Amino acid sequence: MLLTGRALKKYDDPKAWHNQFYENVTCNIKEETFVPLYVDSNMGRSNASIRQLVAIMIMKEGNRRSDEQMFEAVDFDLLVRKALGLMNISDKAPSLDTYYLFRRRIVEYEQETGKNLLNECFKDVTKAQAVTFNVEGKSIRMDSKLIGSNIAKYSRYRLILSTLQQWAKTGSERLNHKLRKRLAPYLDEDAQKTEYRSTIDEVQKRLKTVGALIYDILRHTKAGKDSTLYRVFYEQYDFVEGKAELRDKTEISAKSVQNHNDPDAHYREKGDQQVKGFSVNATETNDEGGSPSLITDVQVKPASAADKDFLQPAVEASAEITGNLPEHINADGAYQSEDNRNFAQDNLIDFVTTGLQGKPSRYDLSMDGDTLIVTDKSTGMKIPAIKVKDKWRITTEGKAKYRYITQEEIEKARLRKKLESIPKKELDRRNNVEAAMFQIKFSHTQQ
Repeated sequence: MLLTGRALKKYDDPKAWHNQFYENVTCNIKEETFVPLYVDSNMGRSNASIRQLVAIMIMKEGNRRSDEQMFEAVDFDLLVRKALGLMNISDKAPSLDTYYLFRRRIVEYEQETGKNLLNECFKDVTKAQAVTFNVEGKSIRMDSKLIGSNIAKYSRYRLILSTLQQWAKTGSERLNHKLRKRLAPYLDEDAQKTEYRSTIDEVQKRLKTVGALIYDILRHTKAGKDSTLYRVFYEQYDFVEGKAELRDKTEISAKSVQNHNDPDAHYREKGDQQVKGFSVNATETNDEGGSPSLITDVQVKPASAADKDFLQPAVEASAEITGNLPEHINADGAYQSEDNRNFAQDNLIDFVTTGLQGKPSRYDLSMDGDTLIVTDKSTGMKIPAIKVKDKWRITTEGKAKYRYITQEEIEKARLRKKLESIPKKELDRRNNVEAAMFQIKFSHTQQ
Protein backbone atom coordinates (compact mmCIF):
# COMPACT_ATOMS: atom_id res chain seq x y z
CA MET A 1 0.00 0.00 0.00
CA LEU A 2 3.01 2.27 0.39
CA LEU A 3 4.17 1.84 -3.22
CA THR A 4 3.55 4.73 -5.63
CA GLY A 5 4.27 5.78 -9.18
CA ARG A 6 6.33 3.52 -11.42
CA ALA A 7 6.95 0.98 -8.67
CA LEU A 8 3.23 0.50 -8.04
CA LYS A 9 2.50 0.31 -11.77
CA LYS A 10 5.09 -2.46 -12.22
CA TYR A 11 3.94 -4.26 -9.09
CA ASP A 12 0.32 -4.38 -10.34
CA ASP A 13 1.06 -4.95 -14.05
CA PRO A 14 -0.92 -8.11 -14.97
CA LYS A 15 1.66 -8.96 -17.66
CA ALA A 16 4.64 -8.72 -15.29
CA TRP A 17 6.40 -12.01 -14.57
CA HIS A 18 5.44 -12.15 -10.89
CA ASN A 19 1.73 -11.75 -11.60
CA GLN A 20 1.88 -14.20 -14.49
CA PHE A 21 3.68 -16.71 -12.26
CA TYR A 22 1.14 -16.30 -9.47
CA GLU A 23 -1.83 -16.68 -11.82
CA ASN A 24 -0.51 -19.47 -14.07
CA VAL A 25 1.68 -21.46 -11.71
CA THR A 26 1.04 -20.85 -8.01
CA CYS A 27 -2.76 -20.75 -8.32
CA ASN A 28 -2.81 -23.92 -10.44
CA ILE A 29 -0.91 -26.06 -7.92
CA LYS A 30 -3.39 -28.50 -6.37
CA GLU A 31 -2.58 -29.05 -2.71
CA GLU A 32 -4.69 -32.24 -2.63
CA THR A 33 -2.06 -33.88 -4.86
CA PHE A 34 0.28 -33.93 -1.85
CA VAL A 35 -2.24 -35.18 0.72
CA PRO A 36 -0.74 -38.73 0.64
CA LEU A 37 2.42 -37.33 2.24
CA TYR A 38 0.45 -36.73 5.41
CA VAL A 39 -2.28 -39.39 5.28
CA ASP A 40 0.04 -42.35 4.65
CA SER A 41 2.74 -41.38 7.14
CA ASN A 42 3.31 -40.21 10.68
CA MET A 43 4.20 -36.77 9.41
CA GLY A 44 1.86 -34.07 10.65
CA ARG A 45 0.14 -31.57 8.42
CA SER A 46 2.53 -29.02 6.92
CA ASN A 47 2.66 -25.77 8.88
CA ALA A 48 3.06 -23.83 5.63
CA SER A 49 1.13 -23.57 2.38
CA ILE A 50 1.95 -26.58 0.19
CA ARG A 51 1.13 -24.46 -2.82
CA GLN A 52 3.81 -21.97 -1.81
CA LEU A 53 6.38 -24.69 -1.04
CA VAL A 54 5.98 -26.20 -4.50
CA ALA A 55 6.05 -22.76 -6.14
CA ILE A 56 9.32 -22.03 -4.33
CA MET A 57 10.81 -25.27 -5.72
CA ILE A 58 9.75 -24.34 -9.25
CA MET A 59 11.04 -20.78 -8.98
CA LYS A 60 14.35 -21.92 -7.46
CA GLU A 61 15.09 -24.30 -10.34
CA GLY A 62 13.85 -21.89 -13.00
CA ASN A 63 16.13 -19.12 -11.78
CA ARG A 64 19.08 -21.38 -10.87
CA ARG A 65 19.19 -20.09 -7.31
CA SER A 66 20.75 -21.82 -4.33
CA ASP A 67 18.47 -22.57 -1.38
CA GLU A 68 19.98 -19.67 0.54
CA GLN A 69 19.47 -17.23 -2.36
CA MET A 70 15.91 -18.43 -2.88
CA PHE A 71 14.85 -17.96 0.71
CA GLU A 72 16.50 -14.57 0.92
CA ALA A 73 14.29 -13.57 -2.02
CA VAL A 74 11.24 -15.15 -0.36
CA ASP A 75 11.85 -13.03 2.74
CA PHE A 76 12.81 -9.71 1.15
CA ASP A 77 11.94 -9.55 -2.58
CA LEU A 78 8.46 -8.04 -3.02
CA LEU A 79 8.03 -9.46 -6.55
CA VAL A 80 8.97 -12.98 -5.48
CA ARG A 81 6.62 -12.71 -2.50
CA LYS A 82 3.74 -11.62 -4.72
CA ALA A 83 4.49 -14.48 -7.14
CA LEU A 84 3.98 -16.80 -4.17
CA GLY A 85 0.77 -15.10 -3.02
CA LEU A 86 2.37 -13.25 -0.10
CA MET A 87 0.61 -9.94 -0.72
CA ASN A 88 1.39 -8.22 2.59
CA ILE A 89 4.80 -7.61 4.10
CA SER A 90 3.49 -9.19 7.30
CA ASP A 91 2.43 -12.46 5.59
CA LYS A 92 4.47 -15.35 6.98
CA ALA A 93 6.62 -17.17 4.44
CA PRO A 94 7.50 -20.90 4.69
CA SER A 95 10.65 -21.65 6.66
CA LEU A 96 13.71 -23.36 5.21
CA ASP A 97 13.28 -26.30 7.63
CA THR A 98 9.70 -26.85 6.48
CA TYR A 99 10.88 -26.69 2.86
CA TYR A 100 13.58 -29.34 3.44
CA LEU A 101 11.17 -31.61 5.30
CA PHE A 102 8.65 -31.34 2.46
CA ARG A 103 11.24 -32.16 -0.20
CA ARG A 104 12.56 -35.12 1.74
CA ARG A 105 9.07 -36.54 2.22
CA ILE A 106 8.38 -36.28 -1.54
CA VAL A 107 11.52 -38.33 -2.24
CA GLU A 108 10.70 -40.91 0.45
CA TYR A 109 7.14 -41.25 -0.85
CA GLU A 110 8.40 -41.94 -4.38
CA GLN A 111 10.89 -44.51 -3.08
CA GLU A 112 8.11 -46.26 -1.16
CA THR A 113 5.35 -46.12 -3.79
CA GLY A 114 7.01 -45.36 -7.14
CA LYS A 115 4.73 -42.31 -7.53
CA ASN A 116 6.27 -38.94 -8.36
CA LEU A 117 3.90 -36.32 -6.92
CA LEU A 118 5.80 -33.45 -8.55
CA ASN A 119 5.16 -35.03 -11.94
CA GLU A 120 1.43 -35.14 -11.13
CA CYS A 121 1.62 -31.50 -10.08
CA PHE A 122 3.40 -30.63 -13.35
CA LYS A 123 0.54 -32.20 -15.31
CA ASP A 124 -2.11 -30.25 -13.40
CA VAL A 125 -0.33 -26.92 -13.84
CA THR A 126 0.36 -27.48 -17.54
CA LYS A 127 -3.21 -28.65 -18.25
CA ALA A 128 -4.51 -25.40 -16.78
CA GLN A 129 -2.00 -23.38 -18.83
CA ALA A 130 -3.02 -25.22 -22.01
CA VAL A 131 -6.61 -24.10 -21.42
CA THR A 132 -5.64 -20.53 -20.50
CA PHE A 133 -3.42 -20.04 -23.55
CA ASN A 134 -5.52 -22.02 -26.02
CA VAL A 135 -2.77 -24.58 -26.69
CA GLU A 136 -4.18 -27.44 -28.75
CA GLY A 137 -1.01 -29.53 -28.94
CA LYS A 138 -1.78 -30.85 -32.43
CA SER A 139 1.85 -30.27 -33.40
CA ILE A 140 4.71 -31.26 -31.08
CA ARG A 141 8.47 -31.54 -31.24
CA MET A 142 10.96 -33.29 -29.01
CA ASP A 143 14.66 -33.65 -28.33
CA SER A 144 16.90 -35.37 -25.79
CA LYS A 145 20.10 -34.47 -24.00
CA LEU A 146 22.66 -36.52 -22.11
CA ILE A 147 23.34 -35.17 -18.62
CA GLY A 148 26.20 -36.50 -16.55
CA SER A 149 25.57 -37.48 -12.96
CA ASN A 150 27.63 -35.63 -10.36
CA ILE A 151 29.74 -38.70 -9.61
CA ALA A 152 33.46 -39.41 -9.69
CA LYS A 153 34.89 -41.58 -12.44
CA TYR A 154 35.71 -44.89 -10.78
CA SER A 155 38.14 -47.58 -11.79
CA ARG A 156 36.95 -51.15 -11.52
CA TYR A 157 38.71 -51.79 -8.22
CA ARG A 158 37.55 -48.52 -6.70
CA LEU A 159 33.94 -49.20 -7.72
CA ILE A 160 33.90 -52.68 -6.17
CA LEU A 161 35.75 -51.69 -2.98
CA SER A 162 33.71 -48.49 -2.44
CA THR A 163 30.46 -50.41 -2.85
CA LEU A 164 31.64 -52.96 -0.28
CA GLN A 165 32.65 -50.18 2.13
CA GLN A 166 29.29 -48.45 1.74
CA TRP A 167 27.44 -51.71 2.43
CA ALA A 168 29.61 -52.39 5.50
CA LYS A 169 28.47 -49.17 7.21
CA THR A 170 25.07 -50.74 7.90
CA GLY A 171 25.48 -54.40 7.06
CA SER A 172 28.66 -55.57 8.80
CA GLU A 173 26.83 -56.21 12.09
CA ARG A 174 25.01 -59.12 10.43
CA LEU A 175 28.26 -60.96 9.74
CA ASN A 176 29.80 -63.66 11.86
CA HIS A 177 33.21 -63.19 13.50
CA LYS A 178 35.12 -64.90 10.68
CA LEU A 179 33.62 -62.69 7.93
CA ARG A 180 34.06 -59.51 9.99
CA LYS A 181 37.72 -60.38 10.38
CA ARG A 182 38.13 -60.86 6.60
CA LEU A 183 36.29 -57.61 5.94
CA ALA A 184 38.20 -55.46 8.47
CA PRO A 185 41.36 -54.77 6.34
CA TYR A 186 39.24 -53.26 3.55
CA LEU A 187 37.10 -50.89 5.62
CA ASP A 188 39.57 -47.97 5.72
CA GLU A 189 41.46 -48.74 2.53
CA ASP A 190 41.85 -45.99 -0.08
CA ALA A 191 41.38 -47.69 -3.44
CA GLN A 192 43.17 -44.92 -5.34
CA LYS A 193 46.29 -45.23 -3.19
CA THR A 194 46.23 -49.02 -3.51
CA GLU A 195 46.09 -48.78 -7.31
CA TYR A 196 48.85 -46.17 -7.37
CA ARG A 197 51.36 -48.35 -5.52
CA SER A 198 50.32 -51.70 -7.00
CA THR A 199 51.11 -53.42 -10.28
CA ILE A 200 48.33 -54.49 -12.63
CA ASP A 201 48.78 -58.11 -11.55
CA GLU A 202 48.56 -57.15 -7.87
CA VAL A 203 45.31 -55.22 -8.47
CA GLN A 204 43.89 -58.20 -10.37
CA LYS A 205 44.76 -60.46 -7.45
CA ARG A 206 43.05 -58.11 -4.99
CA LEU A 207 39.98 -57.99 -7.22
CA LYS A 208 39.69 -61.77 -7.01
CA THR A 209 40.17 -61.76 -3.24
CA VAL A 210 37.56 -59.03 -2.73
CA GLY A 211 35.19 -60.85 -5.08
CA ALA A 212 35.45 -64.04 -3.04
CA LEU A 213 34.77 -62.05 0.14
CA ILE A 214 31.72 -60.32 -1.35
CA TYR A 215 30.30 -63.63 -2.55
CA ASP A 216 30.60 -65.12 0.95
CA ILE A 217 28.99 -62.00 2.44
CA LEU A 218 26.06 -62.16 0.01
CA ARG A 219 25.58 -65.85 0.69
CA HIS A 220 25.73 -65.38 4.48
CA THR A 221 23.39 -62.37 4.59
CA LYS A 222 21.10 -63.63 1.81
CA ALA A 223 21.18 -60.15 0.27
CA GLY A 224 18.49 -59.60 -2.37
CA LYS A 225 18.83 -58.35 -5.92
CA ASP A 226 17.83 -54.84 -4.78
CA SER A 227 21.17 -54.56 -2.95
CA THR A 228 23.77 -52.46 -4.77
CA LEU A 229 26.47 -54.85 -3.52
CA TYR A 230 24.62 -57.81 -5.05
CA ARG A 231 24.21 -55.96 -8.34
CA VAL A 232 27.86 -54.87 -8.57
CA PHE A 233 29.12 -58.39 -7.78
CA TYR A 234 27.05 -60.11 -10.48
CA GLU A 235 27.86 -57.36 -13.02
CA GLN A 236 31.61 -57.63 -12.42
CA TYR A 237 32.07 -61.33 -11.61
CA ASP A 238 31.07 -64.79 -12.74
CA PHE A 239 30.93 -67.59 -10.20
CA VAL A 240 32.68 -70.56 -11.80
CA GLU A 241 33.44 -73.87 -10.08
CA GLY A 242 33.20 -72.42 -6.61
CA LYS A 243 35.29 -69.31 -7.40
CA ALA A 244 34.51 -65.68 -8.17
CA GLU A 245 36.05 -64.96 -11.56
CA LEU A 246 36.34 -61.44 -12.97
CA ARG A 247 34.37 -60.87 -16.14
CA ASP A 248 36.08 -59.59 -19.23
CA LYS A 249 35.51 -55.83 -19.49
CA THR A 250 33.90 -56.26 -22.90
CA GLU A 251 31.14 -58.36 -21.29
CA ILE A 252 30.12 -55.66 -18.81
CA SER A 253 26.97 -53.82 -19.86
CA ALA A 254 26.73 -50.05 -20.20
CA LYS A 255 23.79 -50.43 -17.79
CA SER A 256 26.10 -51.58 -15.00
CA VAL A 257 26.68 -49.51 -11.85
CA GLN A 258 29.15 -46.71 -12.57
CA ASN A 259 29.37 -45.36 -9.02
CA HIS A 260 27.78 -46.69 -5.84
CA ASN A 261 26.55 -43.17 -4.96
CA ASP A 262 24.24 -43.16 -8.00
CA PRO A 263 23.48 -46.74 -9.05
CA ASP A 264 20.83 -45.60 -11.56
CA ALA A 265 23.39 -43.78 -13.73
CA HIS A 266 24.39 -45.65 -16.90
CA TYR A 267 27.29 -45.25 -19.34
CA ARG A 268 26.88 -44.10 -22.92
CA GLU A 269 29.02 -42.92 -25.82
CA LYS A 270 27.32 -40.54 -28.24
CA GLY A 271 29.63 -39.26 -30.94
CA ASP A 272 32.69 -37.98 -29.09
CA GLN A 273 30.71 -37.56 -25.86
CA GLN A 274 31.14 -40.02 -22.99
CA VAL A 275 28.55 -39.74 -20.23
CA LYS A 276 27.89 -41.56 -16.98
CA GLY A 277 24.43 -40.40 -16.09
CA PHE A 278 21.05 -39.92 -17.67
CA SER A 279 19.17 -39.01 -20.82
CA VAL A 280 16.51 -36.30 -20.54
CA ASN A 281 13.78 -35.98 -23.15
CA ALA A 282 11.59 -32.88 -23.44
CA THR A 283 8.46 -32.52 -25.56
CA GLU A 284 6.83 -29.20 -26.33
CA THR A 285 3.87 -28.01 -28.35
CA ASN A 286 4.51 -26.36 -31.68
CA ASP A 287 1.11 -25.11 -32.80
CA GLU A 288 0.77 -22.50 -35.50
CA GLY A 289 -1.39 -19.44 -34.99
CA GLY A 290 0.51 -17.63 -32.26
CA SER A 291 -0.21 -19.77 -29.20
CA PRO A 292 2.81 -20.20 -26.93
CA SER A 293 4.81 -23.42 -26.75
CA LEU A 294 4.30 -25.47 -23.60
CA ILE A 295 6.54 -28.27 -22.38
CA THR A 296 4.05 -31.11 -22.03
CA ASP A 297 6.35 -33.98 -21.07
CA VAL A 298 9.76 -34.53 -19.52
CA GLN A 299 11.24 -38.01 -19.19
CA VAL A 300 14.44 -38.98 -17.43
CA LYS A 301 15.99 -42.39 -18.08
CA PRO A 302 19.47 -43.87 -17.65
CA ALA A 303 21.92 -42.73 -20.34
CA SER A 304 21.73 -46.09 -22.11
CA ALA A 305 18.09 -45.45 -23.09
CA ALA A 306 17.54 -45.04 -26.84
CA ASP A 307 15.84 -41.84 -28.04
CA LYS A 308 13.30 -43.84 -30.03
CA ASP A 309 11.93 -45.29 -26.78
CA PHE A 310 10.89 -41.83 -25.59
CA LEU A 311 8.55 -41.08 -28.48
CA GLN A 312 5.36 -43.04 -27.80
CA PRO A 313 5.18 -42.25 -24.05
CA ALA A 314 5.82 -38.58 -24.90
CA VAL A 315 2.96 -38.51 -27.42
CA GLU A 316 0.57 -40.11 -24.93
CA ALA A 317 1.63 -37.74 -22.14
CA SER A 318 1.22 -34.71 -24.39
CA ALA A 319 -2.26 -35.87 -25.41
CA GLU A 320 -3.19 -36.22 -21.74
CA ILE A 321 -2.13 -32.60 -21.11
CA THR A 322 -3.78 -30.95 -24.12
CA GLY A 323 -6.69 -33.32 -24.70
CA ASN A 324 -5.62 -33.79 -28.32
CA LEU A 325 -3.57 -36.52 -29.94
CA PRO A 326 -0.82 -34.78 -31.95
CA GLU A 327 -1.26 -34.71 -35.71
CA HIS A 328 2.33 -33.68 -36.41
CA ILE A 329 5.67 -34.60 -34.77
CA ASN A 330 9.10 -33.07 -35.44
CA ALA A 331 12.18 -34.89 -34.13
CA ASP A 332 15.65 -35.94 -35.22
CA GLY A 333 16.69 -39.21 -36.83
CA ALA A 334 17.38 -40.94 -33.50
CA TYR A 335 13.60 -41.22 -32.95
CA GLN A 336 13.10 -43.20 -36.13
CA SER A 337 12.17 -46.87 -35.80
CA GLU A 338 9.79 -49.21 -37.54
CA ASP A 339 7.67 -49.40 -34.40
CA ASN A 340 7.42 -45.59 -34.17
CA ARG A 341 6.58 -45.27 -37.87
CA ASN A 342 3.81 -47.82 -37.47
CA PHE A 343 2.57 -46.02 -34.35
CA ALA A 344 2.44 -42.73 -36.26
CA GLN A 345 0.71 -44.33 -39.23
CA ASP A 346 -1.89 -46.07 -37.04
CA ASN A 347 -2.71 -42.79 -35.29
CA LEU A 348 -2.67 -40.67 -38.49
CA ILE A 349 0.33 -38.67 -37.28
CA ASP A 350 2.66 -36.92 -39.71
CA PHE A 351 6.05 -38.04 -38.35
CA VAL A 352 8.88 -35.78 -39.62
CA THR A 353 12.52 -36.32 -38.70
CA THR A 354 15.70 -34.64 -39.88
CA GLY A 355 17.18 -37.91 -41.11
CA LEU A 356 17.87 -41.55 -40.35
CA GLN A 357 20.58 -43.00 -38.18
CA GLY A 358 23.27 -45.06 -39.84
CA LYS A 359 25.45 -44.64 -42.92
CA PRO A 360 23.59 -44.29 -46.23
CA SER A 361 23.81 -47.30 -48.51
CA ARG A 362 26.11 -47.42 -51.51
CA TYR A 363 23.07 -48.32 -53.60
CA ASP A 364 20.01 -46.34 -54.55
CA LEU A 365 16.97 -48.59 -54.16
CA SER A 366 13.50 -48.04 -55.58
CA MET A 367 10.55 -50.21 -56.52
CA ASP A 368 8.99 -50.12 -59.98
CA GLY A 369 5.90 -52.25 -59.55
CA ASP A 370 7.21 -55.67 -58.54
CA THR A 371 10.74 -54.96 -59.74
CA LEU A 372 13.57 -53.62 -57.59
CA ILE A 373 15.72 -51.00 -59.32
CA VAL A 374 19.26 -51.00 -57.89
CA THR A 375 21.64 -48.21 -58.90
CA ASP A 376 25.28 -47.97 -57.81
CA LYS A 377 25.59 -44.36 -56.61
CA SER A 378 29.32 -44.20 -57.35
CA THR A 379 29.03 -45.29 -61.01
CA GLY A 380 25.40 -44.60 -61.83
CA MET A 381 25.08 -48.12 -63.27
CA LYS A 382 21.91 -50.14 -62.78
CA ILE A 383 22.40 -53.64 -61.38
CA PRO A 384 19.90 -56.43 -62.09
CA ALA A 385 18.16 -57.70 -58.92
CA ILE A 386 16.63 -61.17 -58.57
CA LYS A 387 13.94 -61.98 -55.99
CA VAL A 388 15.00 -64.82 -53.68
CA LYS A 389 12.24 -65.63 -51.16
CA ASP A 390 11.79 -62.46 -49.06
CA LYS A 391 15.04 -60.81 -50.24
CA TRP A 392 16.61 -59.48 -53.45
CA ARG A 393 19.99 -60.62 -54.73
CA ILE A 394 22.50 -58.68 -56.81
CA THR A 395 25.92 -59.69 -58.19
CA THR A 396 28.94 -57.85 -56.72
CA GLU A 397 32.60 -57.54 -57.66
CA GLY A 398 33.90 -57.90 -54.13
CA LYS A 399 34.96 -60.99 -52.18
CA ALA A 400 31.37 -62.08 -51.83
CA LYS A 401 29.79 -63.04 -55.14
CA TYR A 402 26.33 -61.90 -54.12
CA ARG A 403 24.78 -59.24 -51.93
CA TYR A 404 21.29 -59.64 -50.47
CA ILE A 405 18.96 -56.70 -49.97
CA THR A 406 16.19 -56.92 -47.38
CA GLN A 407 12.77 -55.29 -47.35
CA GLU A 408 13.93 -53.19 -44.40
CA GLU A 409 16.77 -51.74 -46.52
CA ILE A 410 14.33 -50.93 -49.31
CA GLU A 411 12.01 -49.21 -46.82
CA LYS A 412 14.90 -47.21 -45.35
CA ALA A 413 15.95 -46.09 -48.83
CA ARG A 414 12.40 -44.95 -49.53
CA LEU A 415 12.28 -43.13 -46.22
CA ARG A 416 15.62 -41.39 -46.81
CA LYS A 417 14.35 -40.02 -50.12
CA LYS A 418 11.18 -38.80 -48.44
CA LEU A 419 13.15 -37.06 -45.69
CA GLU A 420 15.57 -35.48 -48.15
CA SER A 421 12.63 -33.91 -49.98
CA ILE A 422 11.24 -32.20 -46.86
CA PRO A 423 11.63 -28.39 -47.10
CA LYS A 424 14.18 -26.79 -44.76
CA LYS A 425 11.45 -24.62 -43.24
CA GLU A 426 9.66 -27.76 -42.07
CA LEU A 427 12.84 -29.30 -40.65
CA ASP A 428 13.59 -26.07 -38.75
CA ARG A 429 10.36 -26.43 -36.77
CA ARG A 430 12.16 -28.52 -34.16
CA ASN A 431 14.94 -26.02 -33.48
CA ASN A 432 13.20 -24.36 -30.55
CA VAL A 433 13.04 -27.58 -28.59
CA GLU A 434 16.82 -27.78 -28.95
CA ALA A 435 16.94 -24.36 -27.27
CA ALA A 436 14.76 -25.71 -24.45
CA MET A 437 17.12 -28.66 -24.01
CA PHE A 438 20.09 -26.27 -23.94
CA GLN A 439 18.48 -24.40 -21.06
CA ILE A 440 17.97 -27.66 -19.15
CA LYS A 441 21.59 -28.63 -19.78
CA PHE A 442 22.88 -25.14 -18.94
CA SER A 443 20.92 -25.06 -15.69
CA HIS A 444 22.27 -28.49 -14.72
CA THR A 445 25.91 -27.66 -15.42
CA GLN A 446 25.74 -24.33 -13.57
CA GLN A 447 24.52 -25.84 -10.29
